[in-house]
Amino acid sequence: MENLPAIISALGTIIAAYFAYNQYTKNKLTDLKVAQLEAEQSERQRRRSDNSAIVHGELWEILHELKADRVYIVQPHPLGNESMISIYFESKRKGVESMKPRVHNLKMCDVAKFCSELASHLFWAIRDIDAEVDDRYAKSLLSACGTSQVIIKRLSDNTHDWVGSIFCEFTTPTDIDPEVARATLHQAAQNIQYILPQYVE
Repeated sequence: MENLPAIISALGTIIAAYFAYNQYTKNKLTDLKVAQLEAEQSERQRRRSDNSAIVHGELWEILHELKADRVYIVQPHPLGNESMISIYFESKRKGVESMKPRVHNLKMCDVAKFCSELASHLFWAIRDIDAEVDDRYAKSLLSACGTSQVIIKRLSDNTHDWVGSIFCEFTTPTDIDPEVARATLHQAAQNIQYILPQYVE
């Protein structure tokens, strides 16, 4: 009985040491998981940045190869529950108005007919906005921004779902060979569609 306090004290020390070691191990595991998540996030961010640079480069190439005035990508979002369209990627000539602020969180229901055509046309060359664009809102938007002609190429992901469309626009009537335009936009689409970052606010 005399040794009971010493035994209890020793047990207390052992239990405290056990809990301290347990907590230390948990803290180390937590630190490791946090470090892994940070590394993965950093890698995702780096890939997104690299992919964004490639997309911008492709749009710039289209702009110069086809002597266009404005080239941009319209993207539906949020992916999986698409209800809006926006533009993040755009290249344009100096002095040409940007489409980016005009197509920002634009509700798909406001341009339903046009979005349906974007999702279904693989390639669409519009030489006369008034005659060939049925959707009133889209027609008004294109005309207000000075678009005279536009060539559109659909972008798809691995499951062939519509993830966006490349718009190549001209502000004055242009005599462009549709086959040359098709080949140029097809090549750009191949380089872009599988690495296109999701549109994020």
